[in-house]
Amino acid sequence: MDLSVIISAYGMQRYLAACLRSVTRCSREYIDLECIVVHDSNEDETAAIVNRYSERDNRIRLVMTACEDSSDPRNKGIELALGKYILLLDASDRLCEDAWEQIEAAVEEEYADFVAFSHITMNRKGKLRAQMLPISEVVSTDVQEARRLMFAKVVLDTCWGKLFRSDVVRDNHITFRTDVPGSADFFFVVEYFEHCETFLLTKAMLLYCMPRDENRLQNYSMGERLGFLGIRYDFHMDAVRRCNDSALTGCVPVYYFSEITNLFAAYAREYHYNKKALADIYKRALAADAVRRILSEVDERRIHSGIRKYEYRLFRDADVEKLRRYFSLKVGLNVRKMVRTARMGAMVLGMVLLSGGCSKKIESVNIKSGMELVEQYDFQGAISYFEQALLNNEDMELAYRGQGIACMGLGKYADAETAFLKSIESAGRHLTALEYDTNYYLAAAYMKQGKYAQAEEIYSAIIALKKKEKDAYYLRACALLRQNRYDEAVADFEKAFSFDSDNLDLLTDAYVEMQAAGFSEQGQTYLQEFMTEKGKKLSEGERGILYYYLEDYENARIYLDSFVNGKDPKLSMILGQTYEKLGDMNYAAIVYQSYLDANEPNAAIYNSLGVCLMHQEKYDEAMKAFESGIEMGASDNLQELRFNLIVANEYSGNFAQAKKMMQEYLQSYPDDARAKKENEFLKSR
Repeated sequence: MDLSVIISAYGMQRYLAACLRSVTRCSREYIDLECIVVHDSNEDETAAIVNRYSERDNRIRLVMTACEDSSDPRNKGIELALGKYILLLDASDRLCEDAWEQIEAAVEEEYADFVAFSHITMNRKGKLRAQMLPISEVVSTDVQEARRLMFAKVVLDTCWGKLFRSDVVRDNHITFRTDVPGSADFFFVVEYFEHCETFLLTKAMLLYCMPRDENRLQNYSMGERLGFLGIRYDFHMDAVRRCNDSALTGCVPVYYFSEITNLFAAYAREYHYNKKALADIYKRALAADAVRRILSEVDERRIHSGIRKYEYRLFRDADVEKLRRYFSLKVGLNVRKMVRTARMGAMVLGMVLLSGGCSKKIESVNIKSGMELVEQYDFQGAISYFEQALLNNEDMELAYRGQGIACMGLGKYADAETAFLKSIESAGRHLTALEYDTNYYLAAAYMKQGKYAQAEEIYSAIIALKKKEKDAYYLRACALLRQNRYDEAVADFEKAFSFDSDNLDLLTDAYVEMQAAGFSEQGQTYLQEFMTEKGKKLSEGERGILYYYLEDYENARIYLDSFVNGKDPKLSMILGQTYEKLGDMNYAAIVYQSYLDANEPNAAIYNSLGVCLMHQEKYDEAMKAFESGIEMGASDNLQELRFNLIVANEYSGNFAQAKKMMQEYLQSYPDDARAKKENEFLKSR
């Protein structure tokens, strides 16, 4: 048998079905596998769920362990496993769509003793995060790199996304320890790692992991937690010393020093209201054997962070009062945020109690009204409705999401980011279309703020869960371009094209992005290839569009001229822009006006017409064009139309009107840097 999948199901029956579905996607033709679900309780529906699946797929079986058995139930699964490789899952994990392709290759080819994939996590706030292994290439077989990640960076310390050879596990009697809470995976993986000769690390995503319980050590005292840390530290150091690598040996104390600072910060949050108790806890902690040994073995030269160096000196001086003040200050902002959250929670609870304990969901009247205003581009008005929705305890996920969309419309991208994170935090643990959509919005807010790496993480997580998500590949390519990672961006653009190879809009949008990033020459190569490949299948309009983006404006004009009285706003727009590029603003204006005379009003074309007329110094006519576009109401061009109308008034010498309109504009779009600069100029008039 090739593979044994062992699923630990304790306390996670609500997620088990999704996990089993992801396992049963494995084709019987390619991998001979068994799935062992290990459980230790008859008090829930786990057995019934497994039995339903095993009736349809005989590869699945349930193994019950004795409740009084103190060992990790995964040990029982390993003992019974028949596969050459073992994959360990929690019931809350879910394998990615193409996971079996990755596993099949690793199992069939017997790549290495130690195989580690990347994975996706969702934090406590519900935000997706692609946890890519920090390796130099897409795939690494470098032993030194594997040791660095295992022992210095400590990013391989869980069983998530790893394949273990069953013979290595059994021959060396490797089991999960339960004597140190929260460290069973670490001890297992490190011990296994030491018996491996070949390694394969890859950025390929294998599974989606729910967050583990961060409070599992909360019931232990500071002394007990430091004792656990000391056991783990000794085990870690012994393993590293056997590598005979002084650089690795020097990194370990620095890592554990950071663990100590995290623990001190956690207690500062917990005891922020009691200075004396916190000082007593710190005093006992500084006297603990584990802390003294770790601090004595830290080489300050290996601490690269200025803040960490400052913290190390505080610990070295062992001044309890200074440490208390420092960590209280460090976590102070977070503590105040938690207090505000607690107060809001109390208020919401009070509202529920006043409603007589009725569990019926409050009708989302304000959310509906807010979204109606969003559709009308009245973002400021929409925000007031969403704020009222939050006060009324309407659907929090939808209310925060609407608030975020409205903030995006106002250009308040940091506020939008906060709102989207709160929306995701308010969502359930199961990903639905709504959560995907909100993550897209969150990534867009990151992009607007220049947080391209964070946006990339979200797009990567979505891709790992939805392998054929064209938009995610396209948008991740845009994020990669802004980080000057051209080759990776091109690979993503090509992947997006592969899902919709006839989509000219997708191609031209990608070209515009490449042009903005300084890669217009490379982008034009794709346009040329598209034109050559499609050949005679291209319509005259499509050919004209391609020539326009290839900057061959004469040929673009030839192919697009027949559309001067057409009904397609895009073709009319590009024809007008072609004449603008050729310097013929007068004819460009005729193109735009001809479309508007023969068709329904179009805000974008009104805007382009107004800009052309301004270039011809026909400011009164330009203002009429902009006003006509604004009178249409809601549109993606409303902000641009309003700004251009102000500029047209300014150019015509009507400064008083321009000033008045600018104040109204800034109330709607307070973060528009261009408008702020223009406003400073108007103040001088």
